[in-house]
Amino acid sequence: MKRIRLLIPLFILAAVGSSVYAYIQNQRVAGPLTGLSVSRDVAGRRPIAVILDNFSPDARPQAGLAQASMVYETLAEGGITRFLAVYLEQDAPMIGPVRSTRLYFNSWAAGLGVIFGHDGGNVDALQQLPSLGTIYNIDSGRLAGPFYRITTRAAPHNEYTDTTALRSYAGAHGGATTGAPPSLPHKGDAPSGQRPSHFSLHIDFSYGDYNVEWRYDPAANDYRRFMGGAPHLDAASGKQLTAKNVIVMTTPETPASDPFTPGSIHLQTEGSGPATVYEDGQAIKGTWSKPTVESPLQWLDSSGAPIKLNRGNTWVEVVPAGNQISTS
Repeated sequence: MKRIRLLIPLFILAAVGSSVYAYIQNQRVAGPLTGLSVSRDVAGRRPIAVILDNFSPDARPQAGLAQASMVYETLAEGGITRFLAVYLEQDAPMIGPVRSTRLYFNSWAAGLGVIFGHDGGNVDALQQLPSLGTIYNIDSGRLAGPFYRITTRAAPHNEYTDTTALRSYAGAHGGATTGAPPSLPHKGDAPSGQRPSHFSLHIDFSYGDYNVEWRYDPAANDYRRFMGGAPHLDAASGKQLTAKNVIVMTTPETPASDPFTPGSIHLQTEGSGPATVYEDGQAIKGTWSKPTVESPLQWLDSSGAPIKLNRGNTWVEVVPAGNQISTS
């Protein structure tokens, strides 16, 4: 009888303890990358980053860009742009087409401490990845892993993955699946009376198919994305992609040598340079700062303080210095 009396309190304590733990994990907190309300469990997981293809027209429309917390867009080679999509607050059931990485994509991924999905890369980028301790690398060019190909598109523009498969693969092979990135600072939207009725941003990456326009919607207080003169659509929903914040940062472009990729380029990712944050239909001029390859990228105002972003997703447009950027 004494043993039974002792077991009852322990059983109750265990039940209460598990309930308290579940309550804490399900509490709502601000997501590190979007500032939107998520469970503590989601906020504490490790972000996932995937390289996406943008070859026109074979790779379009892409799947998974609508669910990304952040998207980095810049040139690869030959005037073709490519995306680094980062997932934390939302999962994406289909991401792709998946393509190869470059040194500069490695650097932005390393600053966020991600599980990194891609299909190969330039020689220097692949040689660098094992030295980046903040990245868990999943390269479909070296392992089967959580990637697959669809039959409705031609290779190499037909490779896909998803956040659940990437996270599960990392967890099953010794990779950490928790550990949120450094939090971005956020704020509330500007009141409707302080928003302009019209604003648009134009970025000339190279030629027509790859040039970008963002048109401001004051009612939603976000930006509608156009590419090659047409709305940029999500493959799953068919809806136009939007962003709450658009950041344009310029950086020097130099030629790079790769035996398998003619016309390779390199973009400076460490150091600092000009940046403009577009939010609430307004432009905030500042600088980007990234001291080392594994440090997080920041956007700072004229006083050196981090610029607060509106809560929601952010697109980062990395434009070679000298390319045309205009507003209207």
